[in-house]
Amino acid sequence: MQIKTLTPTVSATSNITSGGVDLGDITNYSVYGVFSGSDVAGTLKLQVSNDNSNYIDLSGGSSSITSSGDAIFNITDAGYRYVRYDWAYSSGTGNITVIFCAKEALGKSRNRLGK
Repeated sequence: MQIKTLTPTVSATSNITSGGVDLGDITNYSVYGVFSGSDVAGTLKLQVSNDNSNYIDLSGGSSSITSSGDAIFNITDAGYRYVRYDWAYSSGTGNITVIFCAKEALGKSRNRLGK
C-alpha cells in the first residue's frame, strides 16, 4: 500500500490544482479529501492524463462540498498514467487536506511515488 499527502492541511478559500501523480502500474487507488470549517463550499474533482500536460475531468470524479466533512473517490481499473485533483472554491471558510492511497497486486513492481 502506498499513501501520499497531495495537500497538507491548508486554507480551502482559493482554487487549488495538485501536481500529477504518476500511477505507473497502479490501477486501483483512492483520493480522500477532508474539509474542516463550518461553511466551506466548492467542487472537488479528479482530472486524468496520459502525458502529465493535457488533463481532462474524470467521468464520475466530482463531488460538491457544502460544509465540513469528507469526500472520497475509489477508482478501479484506471487505464491512464497520471491523476491530479482540482478544488474549485465557491464560498465560506475552512481547510482542505487531500490524501492519495494506492494498492498494488502482490508481485507488482513499485511505482514512482518515491516509496
